[in-house]
Amino acid sequence: MLGYFRKQSIILDMILSSVLLPSWQKLTVYLLVSIGISLYAHHALYLYQEQRSLQNYLEGVIDRTKQSVFQMRTSLNLAMTNDQIACSEDDLNSLRETLLKYTYVEDLGRISADHKLLCSALWGTFTSPLELPAQGHQDSHFSLSWPDTTGLFVTGLQRAVFSSGDAFVVPSPATFADLTRYARKTGSVLYYSNEQHIYQTFDDITFEEAQKAMSYSKDNVPLFPTANNLLTLTICPAGFSFCAAAIDKQTGYFDMSVKQWLWSILVGVFFGLFTAFSWAIFKSNRRSLIYRLKYALKNDLIYSLYQPKVQLNTGKIIGVEALARWQDQELGTVTPDKFIACAEQNKLITSLTQQLVVKNLDDMHRYLQADSEFTLSINLSIQDLSNQSFLHFIEKQIKNRGINPEQIIFEVTERSAAQNDVLKQATKRFIRKGYQISLDDFGTGFSNLSWLTAFEPNEIKIDRMFIQSIGTQTVNQITLDSIFQLVRNLNVKLVFEGIESLEEVDYLTQHTPNAIGQGWLYSKAVDAKTIGKQLKNQPFTSSAFLAHNVD
Repeated sequence: MLGYFRKQSIILDMILSSVLLPSWQKLTVYLLVSIGISLYAHHALYLYQEQRSLQNYLEGVIDRTKQSVFQMRTSLNLAMTNDQIACSEDDLNSLRETLLKYTYVEDLGRISADHKLLCSALWGTFTSPLELPAQGHQDSHFSLSWPDTTGLFVTGLQRAVFSSGDAFVVPSPATFADLTRYARKTGSVLYYSNEQHIYQTFDDITFEEAQKAMSYSKDNVPLFPTANNLLTLTICPAGFSFCAAAIDKQTGYFDMSVKQWLWSILVGVFFGLFTAFSWAIFKSNRRSLIYRLKYALKNDLIYSLYQPKVQLNTGKIIGVEALARWQDQELGTVTPDKFIACAEQNKLITSLTQQLVVKNLDDMHRYLQADSEFTLSINLSIQDLSNQSFLHFIEKQIKNRGINPEQIIFEVTERSAAQNDVLKQATKRFIRKGYQISLDDFGTGFSNLSWLTAFEPNEIKIDRMFIQSIGTQTVNQITLDSIFQLVRNLNVKLVFEGIESLEEVDYLTQHTPNAIGQGWLYSKAVDAKTIGKQLKNQPFTSSAFLAHNVD
């Protein structure tokens, strides 16, 4: 078990070590921004919840007001249709019977034409008529209303009075008593919609707060709150002359508890860390070889340079090898062995090879057409060789440019003995079409002799490590001499890589007069324009070149 956890910790350490961790400065910015967003998100969430609660509270006030209006109108209509003598005992009894039916009506009585109260079901006949304020309010459901009379029935007692015809009604003060509030910081105001006159305020709001709520033309939802701002919702039901506004005096930030603040901050910290490290991983992934390779393929950023192949005994350039190159903005110079292996592992090699083949043929077709003995060597993977559609692609490109197939040499690297059968069938298809096959890096892989006899390549390329062993009396030197003996009687061209001195040229031409060479003695890989100049001048055949290199 301990070994398992140790192994997992090593894997985790490898993963983390490959991630571009954010700097402390960036991490601080991520945390501050994320905490700010979290606080605002929690503010918006609590504000939404408060808005829903306030909406329910306000709808309760509206519904109860509608019920109260209905009961008052009904009781007034019944009083007005009563044919008893006004304020007689029979009339008062009838009013009392009506009053008992409606819980939201406190009193029902008679009123004179000059707006004086004569009698009521609750108080009987008044000794002297009670005078109402001179100015009454017009109402769509009543003739007149006096919403704020004080001391009319009892000293200091405030009541509202509504009249129709010769009857008046007083709403019960308990009408709104059982409405559920969701917080002590909320309240509401009931007012006349036309005159903006307050009829009644409920719960914990002041007259100034009620007036402020009435001043808003629509709902006021403080998305960016200040300490003294209000959340207000207003409803003006159709067919009625009143409106109701509900008020919440503490919203969002200002109503959050210490626990809620701490929770908001912790959520912000978590998402800040998560975002910072996720972005770091994303950027690391964007800098990964496979991501950058896909980007390079999509934008055609991989190109070719060309290294001359020289007939060693004459110094004449008889061909070039196309070498893929990639200079990435993020990764810098990426060597072919890395990005080609990555392309093979991720099934991108065919796309890569096709892009390069098109560029190689476009760059070299004029030189191939000008000299029928000039050759272009292109590196192919086993996947490309074994892909029948790739052969069709090559044929189409060659035909479109009028190039002789025999001038195209495909170099194949022997990577494993397991690929023997696959390579054998694939190379035969290419050879039948007239293309030449070159066995690259000969002597460094598996089962070389079997490959020579099985595939009969047109060309064998000897790795530079054998060239560097010349004159050292090492195993590589002995192997090189054995290669000379091996291929002496075979109809195959020998190409030596990595030639850097005339001594190496002399040694190779002594053992293989027709040998071909590549290396920095002659030229590094260069662009197509430079190849054109070299083909025209043939600089390696001159005595000046030989004299310079001898010195």
